[in-house]
Amino acid sequence: MASLRFRLRQHYWKWVAPRQIRAYIDTHPERKLQIGAGSNLLEGWLNTTLYPFKKNSYFMDATIRFPIPDNTFSYVFSEHVIEHVLFEKGAIMLSESFRILKTSGRIRIATPDLAQIIKLYSQPQGDDQQQYIKWIMDTFRPQIGEYNPTHVINQSFHGWEHVFIYDEPTLQHALEQAGFVDVQRVHPNESDDPNLQNIEQHGDYVESHDAMLYETMVFEGRKP
Repeated sequence: MASLRFRLRQHYWKWVAPRQIRAYIDTHPERKLQIGAGSNLLEGWLNTTLYPFKKNSYFMDATIRFPIPDNTFSYVFSEHVIEHVLFEKGAIMLSESFRILKTSGRIRIATPDLAQIIKLYSQPQGDDQQQYIKWIMDTFRPQIGEYNPTHVINQSFHGWEHVFIYDEPTLQHALEQAGFVDVQRVHPNESDDPNLQNIEQHGDYVESHDAMLYETMVFEGRKP
């Protein structure tokens, strides 16, 4: 019964979402798309997700063609989403983001950094790494009884159902392959564009800012 209810709701979302998106476009001169909003609903943005469970969030499957016209948005933002789909599906998400952006429109992608995750095992652990390991083990694997980076790495790959985790060169190349220029890594919550500042929410779980965003890398790019 629960499965049937879910399928009926998904059918409804797919039917009604294009009208909701059209309404947003018609009422917002500056359009900003968030892909995979979850509970982080940004004011003035079109907050989309595969499972819209909050008011003012709308259904969109980012691995297929977006129900959005070409050249209509100024910004696209996605936080900890692209790692949940196959690399090939992520390429569709990036190319569709490029398509719907206006000239000079900007994309911002936040996702786990494979290099940071591997460092937990391959390099001596600094304070931020130790704090990150402690948080993961205490929160998700307390039954283990030790702070073990092997468990943390497995949590990163399998515990959150991640499918493809990027490193810096791979994500930069993927963005450039989609057509973006001026692709660069930026610090979480920082940008030279006020519309892209302080919009990341992932990692609000520990006191140290460095440890809070230990695993996250952020890239921005521009549509020429």
